[in-house]
Amino acid sequence: MEPVLELVMAVKTAQREIERRFNHLLRPLGVTAVQAEALLVIADGEPISIADLGARMPADPGHPSRLTDRLAVAGWVERRPSARDRRRADLTLTPAGRELVRRIAEVRQPFFDRAAAAVAEAGLVHVLPDVRRLLDLVRTLPDPE
Repeated sequence: MEPVLELVMAVKTAQREIERRFNHLLRPLGVTAVQAEALLVIADGEPISIADLGARMPADPGHPSRLTDRLAVAGWVERRPSARDRRRADLTLTPAGRELVRRIAEVRQPFFDRAAAAVAEAGLVHVLPDVRRLLDLVRTLPDPE
């Protein structure tokens, strides 16, 4: 197998496994891992446009507008016309959304603590800068036409 393809597949498989575990952890809160990621991104940058949310999601949300529709129906997010551009909608958390973000962070923290210890034990602490460099490199590659 090509080394680049093997690396990409390994990273995707690791991401899928982490998402599976997060879905299990978050199930009692009534939220999926993708929804939780979206809520955390919104909390970090609110107000944020739907397009910006899609661009900042670590996992492919599919269609960010459908994702935000589900978050709004659940009562976690509000959409308002953007003060900067009336053609766009800004997303903000509702009080229920803020409380859910707090609970998501609380539920995830023990997993992150265990994962950080395992990463350190495996000697992988210094991998992140290399992964960031890889991401930067991939972004410079030409799109196939």
